[in-house]
Amino acid sequence: MKSMTKESIKNRGGGRDSNFELFRIILMLLIIAHHYVVNSGFGQLYDFDHITGNMIFLQLFGFAGKIGINCFVFITGYFMIKSQFKFQKLLKLYLEIKFYTVVIYGVFLITGYEIFSFSGCLKTVFNVIYGVQEGFAATFVFMYMLIPFINAMLLNINKRMHLTLIGILVFLYTMISTFLLHDTYSNLGWMITTYIIAAYVRLYPCKLFENKKLYIWGTIISVGLSWLSILVVDFIGYKIGFRSFYHMVANEHKFLALTCSFSMFMLFKNIKIKQNKVINTIAASTFGVLMIHANSDAMRTFLWQDLLRNTSYYNSPFLVVHAVVSVLLVYIVCVLIDQARIRFLEKPLFQFIETRNYQKQK
Repeated sequence: MKSMTKESIKNRGGGRDSNFELFRIILMLLIIAHHYVVNSGFGQLYDFDHITGNMIFLQLFGFAGKIGINCFVFITGYFMIKSQFKFQKLLKLYLEIKFYTVVIYGVFLITGYEIFSFSGCLKTVFNVIYGVQEGFAATFVFMYMLIPFINAMLLNINKRMHLTLIGILVFLYTMISTFLLHDTYSNLGWMITTYIIAAYVRLYPCKLFENKKLYIWGTIISVGLSWLSILVVDFIGYKIGFRSFYHMVANEHKFLALTCSFSMFMLFKNIKIKQNKVINTIAASTFGVLMIHANSDAMRTFLWQDLLRNTSYYNSPFLVVHAVVSVLLVYIVCVLIDQARIRFLEKPLFQFIETRNYQKQK
C-alpha cells in the first residue's frame, strides 16, 4: 500500500508554471470563441442546403469549447494528485462563484434583463447546488471536494489498476457515447475521469509522456479530424438527416474532444518557459473570465445578442474580424473586472482570515 505522503507536496511554495498559465489563457480564449458561436443564435441561421464560408468559419471557430473544459480539469488533476487539499482554496472558489452570481443577477434585475421571481432568487442563492451536472463551475466545486478521496484511492492502487480504471471509464463515457450513439455522459463522472487520467500522467512518468513531437502531431491531427468531422456532417451527414456537426467534440467526453484536449495538455506540459509575472497575473483571472461572460442566460442575451449583435454579421464580409475582436475584448474586459475583484475584495479578505488564524495559533 502506498502512503498518502508518497512524493507529496512536491510543488509547495513554488510559483505557478508559466507554461500551464499561458495554456489556461489560450483555453479561455477558445471557450469564449465557442460561446461566441453557440450562445448567439447562429445555429438557427445555418442552412445545410446553402452552406456558406461564414457558416463553416463559425463552426470551426467555435469547435473547441468542451476541449478547453477538459484541459482545465487535466491541469487540476496533474497538480492536485501531489498536493494537499486546502479548504482555503475551496473557499476562494466558492466565494468567487457566489460573488459573480449574486452581483450579476442583481445588476440584471436593476436593468430589466432579469425579472424577479422566487425561483430565480432561490437558484441564485443556491446556485452551486442547482448547477451541479448542469454547468462547469458548480460541478467543479463538488469534484474539488472529492479530491482527497480520489487521491486516497489513486495513491493506494498500483499502475496496472490505475490504467485499467482509466480504460473502463473511457469505454463507458467516450467509446459508447461516440461510436454507439448511446449517451452515457455524466458531468461529474467525466470530470473525475479526466482528473484520473492526468493523475496517471503525473504519478507514472515515462519517455512517451515527454515526447513533445508526438503531442504536436497529436494536436494537429486531432484538430484536423475534428474540423473534418464537422465538414463531413455539413456536406454528407445532412443528406441522411444527421446534423449534429459537433458530434465528435460536443461535450467533453466525445472521442476527438478527448484526444485533442489530451494532446494539447501534454504538449503544454512539455513546453518549458521561464516564470512570467504578466502571464501568471493574467491567468489568475481565468476562472473569473468564465464566471463573468458565461454567468447566466441573461448575460448571454445581453453580451452576444444585444451588445455585440453577433447574428447581424452572419452574412457580413467582416464576420471574421468581428468574431476575433469580440473574443479578445470580452477576455480583456473580464480580466480587468476580475483583477479588481482580486485586489479589492479577495486579497484583503483572505489576508484578514490568515491574520486571524495566525493570532489564534499563537
